[in-house]
Amino acid sequence: MGKDDRLIFLLGQARNRLMTCLDKSLLETTGVTTAQSGALFFLMKNDGCLLRELSQGLMLDNSAITGMVDRLENKNYVQRRSSPGDRRAINIYVTDAGHEAATRALSIVKKYNNAIKKGFTSDEIDAFKRILISIINNF
Repeated sequence: MGKDDRLIFLLGQARNRLMTCLDKSLLETTGVTTAQSGALFFLMKNDGCLLRELSQGLMLDNSAITGMVDRLENKNYVQRRSSPGDRRAINIYVTDAGHEAATRALSIVKKYNNAIKKGFTSDEIDAFKRILISIINNF
């Protein structure tokens, strides 16, 4: 395999570099990581969802979600409440501070998304999206 054919390596390197820079920027501006901002984005559209639904929405296991919600709750970005219909179930709600953090995070994510597209034509961006979607669907 030629050096330029190391697609898995290159995808991994690109992902690591992107997430490291994005995490740093998000932490400095909002106090949340990329993963935590993803949880806030999900909750902005699904406020009051169950922990299980958040776990499924982010494709993370329950233990990872529990820890993430603990950290977001400690920052006062989310709040747990017992479900009215089932006391064993817990609903997660975004607080006002969480809304503010998510809004700031979204502007940063948009800047990074635009930086990724910089210098490429819309046809090239469309082809890149098709490649990424294909990888997601194949694995």
